[in-house]
Amino acid sequence: MCVDGDEALSAAVEKLLGDPRTDPGFDICSVRQAAQAVRLLDEGLRNGLGVYRLMAEGGQKGAETLSSDRLQVLSEMVQNADDTGAGEIRFVWRSTELLIAHDGQGVRLPDLLLLGLPWLSGKTRDAEATGRFGIGLATLRALSTAWEVHCHPFHVRFADLNLEPVEPLDLPGDIADEAWTVFRIPLERDTLSPAELFRWFDTWSDSSLMFLRHLKQITVLRDEPGAARSSKVRSSAVLRLSWRDVGQQRLMVGGTAANVGVREARTTDGALWRVYDTRVASFGEGTRRHKASGSSMPVAVALPLGSGAAGSVHAGLPVVPLDVAVRVNAQFDPVISREEFATSQLNDALVPLVADLGGGRSRRPRPRRTLGVAPHSAAIAVRRDCSGQASAHPSSGTPGPGPQPGGRPALAVASARRGGAAV
Repeated sequence: MCVDGDEALSAAVEKLLGDPRTDPGFDICSVRQAAQAVRLLDEGLRNGLGVYRLMAEGGQKGAETLSSDRLQVLSEMVQNADDTGAGEIRFVWRSTELLIAHDGQGVRLPDLLLLGLPWLSGKTRDAEATGRFGIGLATLRALSTAWEVHCHPFHVRFADLNLEPVEPLDLPGDIADEAWTVFRIPLERDTLSPAELFRWFDTWSDSSLMFLRHLKQITVLRDEPGAARSSKVRSSAVLRLSWRDVGQQRLMVGGTAANVGVREARTTDGALWRVYDTRVASFGEGTRRHKASGSSMPVAVALPLGSGAAGSVHAGLPVVPLDVAVRVNAQFDPVISREEFATSQLNDALVPLVADLGGGRSRRPRPRRTLGVAPHSAAIAVRRDCSGQASAHPSSGTPGPGPQPGGRPALAVASARRGGAAV
């Protein structure tokens, strides 16, 4: 339902300024009303108490150095796209701007304050969404202090804490379809080279998408005259997985019989992963930090069916690397920068669930001579200590399924191996 008149629009904006999580109960359908809403939001922020504005400004400035990775915003954009249900996201480098477009759910009026202000998140009540802190998008300030979002009917420029309507972008379909959401980040000279952008994505792999809920493809493009025709200039990169259902198993996970889905994921270079995923009962509300808990939660383990694969621990996206070639995913609590995991009882309690799933499979992938794979077997544990180093050591047993007080503040992850090559 579209908003009925300017008075209803003004009342909705007033409510949002009081609580940004408010749902106005209607959509804005015209570009004119969208521009008016942006002006009203900007006016309300300017007229607010100075102490709150100073706090928000401090939060934005702090976001510039929140992560040791200057391009952390790229990861945040991928995560946000997945949370909106996007199937594809595209990063397009131009000499004066970086365009980031996805085909997920579009922008609504309540999203504008959540996009523009630090430490505001609309995802803390969503147990399945990865986002929770409301600071990730502000990390783009490492590239620019002003940026735009375009999603009909909204066309908005954010500069520090100021919002203003701007003209719509005119983009070709190979960059973004009409219904897509597009972020535009202006780039000053030498801020970001195309080579740096491609190198950043080279540190990822197709397997980085393994545990995302919706996103199936990441495309990186260099949109520059002559780039696509030159063999010496890299103009594109694609991260993508193709999936095949293998079947189901019934395994004990956390002391309870669970239905475990088994699938194979194939990367663009032909590498195969066997993925085991299930859902188990959650530990209850309040166990996750700054995040709602659902009635159940996902746990997954991926094992390579070949050599040369890289391992990592995921909380949706990869967070920390592993020294062994296994990928695991659960609703771990990360630190705000998402470069490490928080010290929490929840993280320790999730470890045995991953161990059960990784080590308790009743039917293991058979060796594939063409890939040089040995059977996955005996349990090993990978523990990240407080220094952030990963190390493999023999498992000394499986802890209970619930949060364990008094344990060592570290994250342990179990995978499987027996009588063959290391996983």
